[in-house]
Amino acid sequence: MMMMMMRMRMMRMILLLTESVLVSYQSNSTVQCEKFRGKTVRVRAGESLYFPCPNTDCYEYTEDRSYDWLRNLSRMKQLERIGTEESERVHYHKSVLYILRLTLDDTGRYITRWYEEDNCDEYETDIVVYEEFNTDLLYYTVPEEKATTISCPVCEKQTGRFIWYKNFSLIPNQEFKNVLRIRNSSKESEGIYTCVCTWEHNGLKHNTSGHRRLIIKDQSRTNPPVFQIPVNNSIVTTDVGTELILVCSVVFVCDECCVRWERNKTTLNEEDGYKQENRIKDGNVQSFLNITKVSELDLLSEFRCKTEDSYRVIFVSITLRSRASMLPVILACICTFLLVLVLSGIVKWFSLDLVLFLREIFIKFSRKEDRKLYDAYVIYQRNNSDETTSKTVSDFVNGSLLTVLESYCGFKLFIHGRDDLPGEDCMNLIETKIQLSRRLIIILTPGTSSISPTAYDLQVGLHQALVQGETGVIVIQLGQMQDYTHLPLGLQHLLCKNNPLLWRDGQTSPTSRFWKRVRYRMPVASSHQRRSSKKRPLECQSLPV
Repeated sequence: MMMMMMRMRMMRMILLLTESVLVSYQSNSTVQCEKFRGKTVRVRAGESLYFPCPNTDCYEYTEDRSYDWLRNLSRMKQLERIGTEESERVHYHKSVLYILRLTLDDTGRYITRWYEEDNCDEYETDIVVYEEFNTDLLYYTVPEEKATTISCPVCEKQTGRFIWYKNFSLIPNQEFKNVLRIRNSSKESEGIYTCVCTWEHNGLKHNTSGHRRLIIKDQSRTNPPVFQIPVNNSIVTTDVGTELILVCSVVFVCDECCVRWERNKTTLNEEDGYKQENRIKDGNVQSFLNITKVSELDLLSEFRCKTEDSYRVIFVSITLRSRASMLPVILACICTFLLVLVLSGIVKWFSLDLVLFLREIFIKFSRKEDRKLYDAYVIYQRNNSDETTSKTVSDFVNGSLLTVLESYCGFKLFIHGRDDLPGEDCMNLIETKIQLSRRLIIILTPGTSSISPTAYDLQVGLHQALVQGETGVIVIQLGQMQDYTHLPLGLQHLLCKNNPLLWRDGQTSPTSRFWKRVRYRMPVASSHQRRSSKKRPLECQSLPV
């Protein structure tokens, strides 16, 4: 009796479940569905299948939509409704169908019904399960001349870990990504590539594999495009606001080559004021870029004429530059010219000071003793009929000359009346002292006449300077002279070679231009005189340069 009651209760539950399914099915079956034929999916037994709705919108837009998944197995003659219980081996969740641990009995036609308000789309997909590997499992692959990557044909819309095999052997040093990189592909790279995607569902891991055959075609030999113009990294001068046309000429030997212009690696648009035009003739493509109005941004940009064929992309660069104004160049030239003039004037004015300064530093340390006793022998007219001239000469010789050259500059001079002794042979003394002197200082006055018996030292000095060439001559002129025709010929010859130094009354400072010129023609003071001159104020030795 108890057994009968239990059986009746079970029968009632089965009837209730059947009625609910039929009601749900009939409620949706009142809507007429538009049918679409999908692709055939081939899988291997023992693996699991994550199968999204074949339509992208059906898969992605799931809110406010309802789904029905049905299947018509090859061993059955009627449709079977697929449930949503995740504990079932075959179930669905909205737009995704899960078939876990596939068997050969799972082969059949699977139907997805997508309901949106009063509309219904129906997609049919054939799923074929193979017990072992079969070439029908290979996904289509386009033969390539140079392959760089292979993408995994499964797990495109889910997260998983990927492992790659080539000819069913594990590929070493792979990145375990859904895209396999192939370096330096060649004929040896051909083969069957298998990716195994491991994904997780309800805490359990499942595998799905996909196979592709890689075929490397023989590369056809073609010559790369050749740019005739412009030269790479060329510069074009223009002005802001003007119209400019850039020309690019490329020689091709292919039919699928193209030429285009870019600015800063960005394609140019006609709306922005850039018009491109290509002309093709006998394999030569001329591309013209018409810049309607050159802007400041164009001057700061890089323009590229870019071309590509089936294997490579090459380009040449052009940079725009604003035309330089001639005004800065002219101003620079004028400033340079003025600077040269100023520097030349400064050098000319201070050249004497510079020479004297450097001579004091370098020459005096390398000077060799020449057994000379005097730095200069002074020759002047001692007996002048004109008292004024005589006083002028005496004041200059015994005053300024001695004060500057001996007291301040440390030179040693021989002067008659001061350095000779009474009773000495005058002629012998003159010859000896001139030979012991490094320079001759000849002082001219307006009253200087031709050689007289008292001018024997002038004769000896000129002979020493002109004939033997052993002694330098410094001619100092006191006052103005109309000409030098009344002077001895030898002295006239010296004056033609070097103008005399004109002394004006009042030039007593050692730093005056006159005394610098005298010092320039004088030899370097002997070491003995330099040491003795240190005991006196050395204004002459500290001249500003």
